[in-house]
Amino acid sequence: MSFPMRLYRIDQMIQEAGLVSFETLRSALQCSAPTLKRDLRFMREQLGAPIEYSFAKNGYYYSNDSKHTSRQIERAQDKAPAAWYSANELRVLMTILGELDQIESDKKGLLAGDMRAMRARLLACVRADKIAARELVKRVKVVLPEHVEASVPFFGVVGEALSRRHRLRITYFTRSRTAENAREISPVRLVNYRGHWYVDAWCHQAEALRTFNVENILSAEILSKKCRVVAMRTVEEELDKTYGIFSGGQLQRAVIEIDSVLAPYVTAEVWHCDQTLRKQSDGAVVLEVPFASEVEIAGRILSMGSHAKVTAPESLKKYLADEIGRMSNVYGGAALELQGGE
Repeated sequence: MSFPMRLYRIDQMIQEAGLVSFETLRSALQCSAPTLKRDLRFMREQLGAPIEYSFAKNGYYYSNDSKHTSRQIERAQDKAPAAWYSANELRVLMTILGELDQIESDKKGLLAGDMRAMRARLLACVRADKIAARELVKRVKVVLPEHVEASVPFFGVVGEALSRRHRLRITYFTRSRTAENAREISPVRLVNYRGHWYVDAWCHQAEALRTFNVENILSAEILSKKCRVVAMRTVEEELDKTYGIFSGGQLQRAVIEIDSVLAPYVTAEVWHCDQTLRKQSDGAVVLEVPFASEVEIAGRILSMGSHAKVTAPESLKKYLADEIGRMSNVYGGAALELQGGE
């Protein structure tokens, strides 16, 4: 019987019988004597349940009206000690331990020497009554996504400018236009997105917030001029309001119909904090997501194949149709080559 259910049962038995012996409670709950004692102490101390014990009558009873105890038990479930670790906290803990190992293996890093002590402190938090730390590490595995070790030669320069709040003069390569240009930027925030580092900055040429891939910075020089002050709230409102890392275009809202085959998977995902999800009677779902760049969100939609259909806006539908046409030409040509080979 789970911890909350034991509390409910204790309350129910005392309410109904008026007086219940320790052995009667223990037998009904099918738990050990120490467990029952802890439950009774929790009800008294944490819930304020007016449980008293009568030596003369050898039983527990409520000293006054306790109709509110059941409601208190419901409200106190968050305080109740869990039977074991939750799926989320275990995933986070093991992920942190795995990442600490990666930092420790980088002998040139600033933090490498401190990671062993940090790991020991984290493992000291593991409850030995639930599972020993050495057993946890051995018997629980979280598979981390593979990180591509891309060359980021000017990451340190960007980081130093960010910490000193100084502007940067950079030469930036824009892949979509295969062009290089010089820019002066005020770095505001570093963001790691899907294994790549980006810097959110105020671009003094565009006079607007922009996001730059640090891997595409060809040269960087820290200037003596102080950064333009941009409130973090402004950064979050302008750059975090759309799907993906790229913004700057017109904010639109994608409406995507996802059939019953993939609906259970999409329901468990969060594409964006401002998304909406509507379930249909046939098991399908309608997902609405804000976006500014068709490129990123189109890739996510295409990964679902024929299980997803965009109904709005027209610009995204056209982009997908054009992309699917180009894909069809590629694979159509490959199919013809295979047929010819046969």
